Amino acid sequence: MTRARLLSLLVALVSATGLVATGCATLPSSSSPQVIDTFAPSSPDLSVPTPVPDQEPDLLVRDFIKAAAIADQRHAAARQFLTPEAAEQWDDSAETTIVLRADLSAEGGRSADRAEYTLRGEKVGTLDPGGIFRDDTGQVEVTIGLTRADGQWRIDELPPGVVIERTEFFSTYAQRELFFLSGSADSLVPDPRWTAADRTDLGYSLVNLLATGPRPALDGAVLSRVPDSVSVRPTESADDGDQPGTTIDFTGLPVLSSQATTQFAAQVVWTLARSDVPGPYRLERDGAPLDERYAEGWTTEDVRDFDPYPPVEPMRYALTAADGLVRLDAGGARPADGPWSAVRGGRSAAMSYDGRTVAVVAGDAQTGPRRLMVGALDAEPVEAISARTVAGPTFHPVDGRVWALVDGSRLVRIGVGGDDPSIQEMDARPILELGSGVSDLRIDRSGARMAVVADGKVFIGALSDETGQPLAGSFRQIGRTLGETVTSVAWRDRSTVVVGRDTAEAPVVTISVDGAITEPLSQRNISGPVTDVAAAGREVYAVDQRSLLRLDTAAETSDRYWREINGLAAIRAEPVVAG
Repeated sequence: MTRARLLSLLVALVSATGLVATGCATLPSSSSPQVIDTFAPSSPDLSVPTPVPDQEPDLLVRDFIKAAAIADQRHAAARQFLTPEAAEQWDDSAETTIVLRADLSAEGGRSADRAEYTLRGEKVGTLDPGGIFRDDTGQVEVTIGLTRADGQWRIDELPPGVVIERTEFFSTYAQRELFFLSGSADSLVPDPRWTAADRTDLGYSLVNLLATGPRPALDGAVLSRVPDSVSVRPTESADDGDQPGTTIDFTGLPVLSSQATTQFAAQVVWTLARSDVPGPYRLERDGAPLDERYAEGWTTEDVRDFDPYPPVEPMRYALTAADGLVRLDAGGARPADGPWSAVRGGRSAAMSYDGRTVAVVAGDAQTGPRRLMVGALDAEPVEAISARTVAGPTFHPVDGRVWALVDGSRLVRIGVGGDDPSIQEMDARPILELGSGVSDLRIDRSGARMAVVADGKVFIGALSDETGQPLAGSFRQIGRTLGETVTSVAWRDRSTVVVGRDTAEAPVVTISVDGAITEPLSQRNISGPVTDVAAAGREVYAVDQRSLLRLDTAAETSDRYWREINGLAAIRAEPVVAG
């Protein structure tokens, strides 16, 4: 994602809703070199602050905070604002905190040669080692002391770590994606990381990050064919500069099978391609092609089966309480003319990724029992479970089983097929720990992650690559600034969720999977609260107070209106999409 895009998202968020992403961001806490620590400011429009002669101490501190966003050579730009002794002793790797705004006050007083300022700010996230952003809240307060040396003010006292303002963070860092393999090893799972926005060695840096493995929350949920023993080096070929694309020479890479080689290439190629590193990608082992078939370089077409963002068809079905399942086509909604049209009281539904199986939660009374019906699209529905409450349903993309949380305590997955669906109890504890009222859950298209709404908050967690169970300790809240207003969640793609809210202001919002970017969608022709959301391709769907609406997110900004679906105007209907 480009810097301009990031800033436009923030501006849109502030102007549309005031839901400014607050939190704190922390740079690597390890003293060992990390990719985000080697920033090369090559952009001509990037201004690097330097001390100004006879600069007032408060202005010098502010320029120091701006310079601290540039992590090149252990924050060399920021160290210029320190005395030689302080520059040598400052531990910049302890923690870097990103604040919404840095407020300074001279509470410590000022004399002819001494000044002391207190910096206060509201946290907006943490950036862990390897560029992992974490949503966070709270207040920061640090004291910075200055002395006048040779007539010029310099900082001589400051605590370990770095504090930078959010605007500077988004000006100097960019979100990029590493890709790891799902448990089935046939799909890619994005792992967003924040690295320096302008780098001359981006390709090598990203591959080195791949070798460090996934973020802790994905441990046990994904696989990698890029071992931690591997390292990369710039090619030593004298004529490489005359070749188009990028050469990555791996050292320490073991011999891989043909299948593992393709999986390895898929991880590397999609990681580089999605970050706009130029292809084709000549992948080498100790100077020799990794695979002679691709000696001239790999492209995304060579690993198209692993495309992490494959094309998705728009929604083809909707669920109505009175007429069951209805089909959507160019002319609008019409009866599906199948056994699912007879299901009454439909409240939520999902479809398998192959489009052959449906799961519907039905119940006539507002407080009556809920029936979870499952079955093939062209077969009679079968009641799998009857319960007081059902959160879901959602389909697993690999095995095609239906997941749901029933009665607020039992997590089940249901095998569809035959007269009697098979029901397996899962470990619900990692989900129940999130809150007392779980209202929605959705598995992503890779099968590695799950989004959960609990007590009006949204969480992202991981599923075990071996057992499929939710992984304890992997769930983290995102979208903290939304408060407890979230009613429903859906995966827009593998790196973004869309949430519905019980508010009139910004009733539908998208959030990046790491929680770093929150963006309200159009508010034109939609009236919150929103009770359900879904997404398919370029379209997002929402159920507001009136009816089921759809938004074309690829339309020109001036044309982004929520529109009713022909045949369903003013009719209560629920979206039915894959997942």
